[in-house]
Amino acid sequence: MVNEQVLIKDKHRVLKIFLKISIVLLILIAIVLAIFFLGFFKNEGNKIVLENPIKGILFANTNEAGQVDKQKVIEQGVLEFNEDYLNYIIAALGVNNLHKSYIGYGNPIIEMNIDNQAWNSEVVKGALLTKQGATDLEDLKIIMTKQEAVEALISPNIKEFMKTSVKNGNTQIEMIAGKVELGSKGYLAMYKELTGEEIAIDE
Repeated sequence: MVNEQVLIKDKHRVLKIFLKISIVLLILIAIVLAIFFLGFFKNEGNKIVLENPIKGILFANTNEAGQVDKQKVIEQGVLEFNEDYLNYIIAALGVNNLHKSYIGYGNPIIEMNIDNQAWNSEVVKGALLTKQGATDLEDLKIIMTKQEAVEALISPNIKEFMKTSVKNGNTQIEMIAGKVELGSKGYLAMYKELTGEEIAIDE
């Protein structure tokens, strides 16, 4: 009789421990999912609006009939390439969706490899800080040529140009950070719009 009572108590203890562990795990999973999806739906209202940096070159190479000498624009644009070109492209890619991580990963940082020259851009309180040089803190890496960047700037629809460029392999996007970190910084919408692919949380 005593043994039966002990066995019943032991069964209840094991069940209670199992339930407690299960509840804690479910809460942790719910928190991670909430953070991940907040990154997808949250828009902190970063209104980065920039003027096309190649506007002056376009004007200088447009004749009275309104015809643009595209080759000259590309050549001059490649020669004068600077961080303003990258800021404009990144802004067009959907940087307004990016924000500081809610779980301590810091600000969004994008590294760009342009003709084997490294640049990095950080989103800080709605502003883009772009400078030359590599970084060890990048979330994403974008690889393209200066010519492709200039052609994006002179295209009538830069978003569509970049989507086509990614699809054709002229621009590569590499995910460096983990999926939860990317989600917590708001990269999901930007990545899906560019590649047509979801960033899956289960990896």
